[in-house]
Amino acid sequence: MKSRVLVKAFAVSLISLSLVTQSFACTVLSYRDANGNMYTGRTNEYAGMQPDELTYYPAGTRIESVTPDGKQGLTFQTKYGIVGATLKGMVPNAKQDMLHEAVNDQGLTITANAFTENTRSKLTVPADKTLSVLDFGAWALGNFKNTQEVKQAIERKEIEVWLPTIASMWNLLAPVHYAMFDRAGDGIVIEFNEGRINVYDNTAGVMTNDPTFPWHLKNLNNYAGLTNVDKSSGQFNKQKVMAPDSGSALRSLPASNISPDRFIKAAYYSNFAWKAKTPEEAIQMVSHVMNNFDRPIGITIDEPGTGAKGEGSASKGPTSEATWFTTMNDLNQGHFYMRTIKMINYVKIDVRKLSSLRAVKTVSFDALSKHTSLDGTDLFLK
Repeated sequence: MKSRVLVKAFAVSLISLSLVTQSFACTVLSYRDANGNMYTGRTNEYAGMQPDELTYYPAGTRIESVTPDGKQGLTFQTKYGIVGATLKGMVPNAKQDMLHEAVNDQGLTITANAFTENTRSKLTVPADKTLSVLDFGAWALGNFKNTQEVKQAIERKEIEVWLPTIASMWNLLAPVHYAMFDRAGDGIVIEFNEGRINVYDNTAGVMTNDPTFPWHLKNLNNYAGLTNVDKSSGQFNKQKVMAPDSGSALRSLPASNISPDRFIKAAYYSNFAWKAKTPEEAIQMVSHVMNNFDRPIGITIDEPGTGAKGEGSASKGPTSEATWFTTMNDLNQGHFYMRTIKMINYVKIDVRKLSSLRAVKTVSFDALSKHTSLDGTDLFLK
């Protein structure tokens, strides 16, 4: 009994201390079924400030961004309904919560992943075209149906993006980059470094964190020999050998949870997972894939002062990065799924059924965690 109490106390202390330090890691991947329909999955591992609500922004929602000096920036009304995990309090003068993981009713998704290599760029446009990076998700999902439209708008310089410093993240320039996917299967990555907005076609279909996305694509060349075909027999001189079980193909995958290794692992699962024949089978397949990126508390421990660059302050005890929530999207049917760290099963939100809502509506993660059935759409409609 005493040992159980100690284990529980240790786990609680890790959670509490994790909220002091700021190590962070996330994985997003895409998946296509046998019919070419598009799905995405994402895990969120972060030891600091966390999204705590699901928010629905109906079409026609007024979004007001701000300029670096606190004046009104780009202002617009959304064309499409959006649902996603929102994060409040990132900066004092934000007019709306940051969309951390979201999808619109056209089947376009956005995922904010941690990225510490951002640089400041010089603004050359008037205030009414100036957008805080924390409002980028609302701009992208609120105005566009697919990744190509987003890419073209950036190329036409319809906006310029500035990055506020985040006090809770060691005063880093907002350490985010974005992955976007659409129902047609196209993906892009947006990074704010080298003094400009860089948009990359995401031909690998996955994204993690630092280093830059082109670095990850180059590193993928080192794993050109990866295959899902087991080699179960061999010979050493005259000694013939046979593996005792299947699964040897996985031996070549990197084992750690650092960002470059997770990128390779995500690309492997995204590419080789069995192609389901129905949407129901497909979302089940994505859920099994995402289980391979789930990190329980205590599996990896960071000693005090050894955490990532984004740590906000020193901790007096060990910290443990864990998967605080996991999401999935069926982009063809418009279904958004979420599971928090307190849940075993997912809750599904039918995004298109929320179109009757005329005002912004939020559902807390606590309410979501207490929901016991698969369909959680009524959490927004009641």
